Amino acid sequence: MTVYAIWPSFVAIGLVMLLACLPVFDRAGFGPARGRRIDAVDGLRGFLALAVVLHHSIIYYEFMRNGAWAVPPSRFYTLAGQLGVAYFFVITGYLFWGKIVRARGSLDFASLMLGRLFRLGPVYLLVASIAMAIMFVRSGARLNVPAPQFFMELVQNLSLGIFPLVEINGAPGIGTLTAGVTWTLQYEWLFYFALPFLAIFARRDRLHLPFAVLATMLALIFALISPDRQFALYSLFGFGMVCASLEDESLVLRLHPAFASIGIAAILAVIGMNYETSYRPDVSVLIGASFYLMLSGGTLFGLLVARPSIRLGEISYCIYLMQGLALFSIFAIPPLRAFALAADAYYWIMICVVMVVLVLAALAAHVLVERPGIELGRRIQRRERDSVAAAGERQPQVQRNAERPVGESLATMESAIK
Repeated sequence: MTVYAIWPSFVAIGLVMLLACLPVFDRAGFGPARGRRIDAVDGLRGFLALAVVLHHSIIYYEFMRNGAWAVPPSRFYTLAGQLGVAYFFVITGYLFWGKIVRARGSLDFASLMLGRLFRLGPVYLLVASIAMAIMFVRSGARLNVPAPQFFMELVQNLSLGIFPLVEINGAPGIGTLTAGVTWTLQYEWLFYFALPFLAIFARRDRLHLPFAVLATMLALIFALISPDRQFALYSLFGFGMVCASLEDESLVLRLHPAFASIGIAAILAVIGMNYETSYRPDVSVLIGASFYLMLSGGTLFGLLVARPSIRLGEISYCIYLMQGLALFSIFAIPPLRAFALAADAYYWIMICVVMVVLVLAALAAHVLVERPGIELGRRIQRRERDSVAAAGERQPQVQRNAERPVGESLATMESAIK
């Protein structure tokens, strides 16, 4: 057995699935299932986050041995992380374009951004604050750079991922401390900022699907002629949009779950056997096709809609953001680090420990930080809607008073004086 063996990753995921069956998840107050396809998307999220964790766990092995933070020398574990990110982008495109299409282009951008701030912000601020505190202690717990520079570093690192993380107080290593996962948030925010423009093309019933297809094709063309991976990443959002438009037009097939699941598994096998990276246009096409099959009924033989999968999907954002801190917190303990590096089998034992600690920490962060943040955002949104509605109700009354005859108004004033 080597650290790059594939079968231990399935053991680790199976352990986490068993962990998600514990009653503590019931006490966390997870809601009931909402529908087969929505559950499949939620269940997929959990596995995507765990795939990224496995990817960074292998990277961490090389990092502890030789100090290099680089793509692992394993096709399986390289693709595990990259496919995890890729499907997250597809899901984002699918969910938000779907909302806009169902609303026929009516977009309350302020409300949407407020919801995103309170959805993504609290956990991000928690992770970034912990990471910066650790880096500050590493740098001697004293200010090593000019105060204005330190302030700007704080501001950038607390920007909710809109801007990339930077080293703070002259101490390198904040990227490895967070496992470098925050780079994906920059693409998420870019997509959110583009939504007001995209909404223009959802105002007519027959326009949103051609637009989504055209935008995706353009991204693929630019990905073919440009060595930059960003266009391949943009195409992933596009495929999510295409799937949402197809669903709105009732062009999603209703396949037998087993048949659709076989198709998804076959596509994943093709990617795994033929590609070294998922950040390329032809892989984007395969990913989009597999996601369409999932919307058509594919659940990977029931795995995506299993209750533990959906529970892990609920806390997937916390799992994703907190993985670097979990790896650091375990392997920063010298006896545990020495044990892990003594043999490859021992390293996998410690990876299982990391994943258990991570899932429990993510559950706590979801209950104590993420969910309250989401609820606070919703309360603010409701308050704003109520204020607008109340203002709308007062306006007709003011208008009616203004339209009263002068004589009637004077009589009313005289009555009031008497």
